[in-house]
Amino acid sequence: MPEVLLRVAGLRKRFGRGHGAHQALDDVSFDVRQGEILGLVGESGSGKSTIIRCLVGLEKEDSGEITYDGINPAEASKADLRRYRREIQMVFQDPYSSLDPRMTVGQILEEPMLVIGGFSARERRARIDELINVVGLLPEHLARYPRHFSGGQRQRIAIIRSLVVGPRVLLCDEPVSALDVSVQAQVLNLIKDMQRQLDLTVLFVSHDLAVVKYLCTRLVVLNRGVIAETGDVPAIYDDPQDPYTRALMEAVPVPDPVAERARRARRQEAAR
Repeated sequence: MPEVLLRVAGLRKRFGRGHGAHQALDDVSFDVRQGEILGLVGESGSGKSTIIRCLVGLEKEDSGEITYDGINPAEASKADLRRYRREIQMVFQDPYSSLDPRMTVGQILEEPMLVIGGFSARERRARIDELINVVGLLPEHLARYPRHFSGGQRQRIAIIRSLVVGPRVLLCDEPVSALDVSVQAQVLNLIKDMQRQLDLTVLFVSHDLAVVKYLCTRLVVLNRGVIAETGDVPAIYDDPQDPYTRALMEAVPVPDPVAERARRARRQEAAR
């Protein structure tokens, strides 16, 4: 069993006060293991993005604990917090708003290394050249602005930006939901390739269960801020235990529903 790299324990988060308050997270706990792609799924408003925002410090949890490789960011020293911020990076949902339109691609990719520090000019350039080559961008693209690129290209640039500082964990918050279906697979394959090549651990947030099934090895299913079910992808897809999970699975479109039901029945029978 791979070691636990990132742990969320008893996380609670409430927005607002009084009768209008919303309990976004209620005692949420799960582990992310070294080298896996863990899917965090649920409908809009289930609390998925709130978890991600707590992990990167954009929201402060009301209670509970986050630990990464022995570091609790709420109590960490400056050195440990610096390491936490370097080794956990995020890919945002919208490639159009997540890239500064006033900066060239080269400046966008160099900025995280300047903020983190510790990279010479030569190291920064070498790291950028290495990663743009992996995703099929050319050196001349570095002088262009985000407006010159398609949505899929922009998300590739955003992925490179998250990788230039050498993270161990990649948090992906609905990274393909704003893209055309025709380019979603390209971006998903890039994430999968980068995960293998760089030995990344990935927490992948999505409401699209077909995407999660393709990419992830384990799932955490959220329902209104509470974990409904966790488990390996094949087990949950073939035999979901929670009624909410079953409803989600039944809503996934399949080319041949009758054949799919028969396949699940065969797997369940074999498991018995």
